[in-house]
Amino acid sequence: MPTLELVCKRLFSNTSWFVKCVIGAMLLLIPIAHFFAFGYLYELVARARRGEAFELPDWDDWQRLFTNGLAAFIIFIFLGILPVTLAWVLTWPLRLMAYGVIVYIPLIPALMLAGPLTAAGIYQYQKREEYRDAFRFYILGSMLRASRAHFLIPTFALVGFLVAGYPLMTFTVFIGLATSWSYYAAYFRFVEEARRAQSRAG
Repeated sequence: MPTLELVCKRLFSNTSWFVKCVIGAMLLLIPIAHFFAFGYLYELVARARRGEAFELPDWDDWQRLFTNGLAAFIIFIFLGILPVTLAWVLTWPLRLMAYGVIVYIPLIPALMLAGPLTAAGIYQYQKREEYRDAFRFYILGSMLRASRAHFLIPTFALVGFLVAGYPLMTFTVFIGLATSWSYYAAYFRFVEEARRAQSRAG
């Protein structure tokens, strides 16, 4: 069973990890070029889905990175950014009532779901490279329910890492997404394999 500690240890075991992450962070800063960074993250999900070793690949095949990055970014917008934005909008009426920090309660479930939901969408999209697969919410919901107990600590860790590393901006974001999406995808694969084994045994 994959763990966040194992994913982190293997992703960042190579001495070139820092340079690779700096490249990703710089690309995230530039409009259009950020698709290359998302293509790289897409590749990490694909490797975890196929059960390959956790490692940061080289930056190459830029055309493929751009194409896959465009797809990953579209899925990220709808499954990651949109839920958080809608939750933020829901806090506006509460802010008018001056309820203090309670006004941000609607943001908690959105922040907790954004990461694993996006990874699940990309995971499903990669099977046939069709957008409708990425937005089959009953399947995505089933994936999250099957693994929710193992997402709480990694997701809290991701949110805490992003908050603590806020001054580093895109460098922190890139590392956080690379780690969390790799972990989520690896766990989705683990659940799928466990179900297949159970069905063969039955």
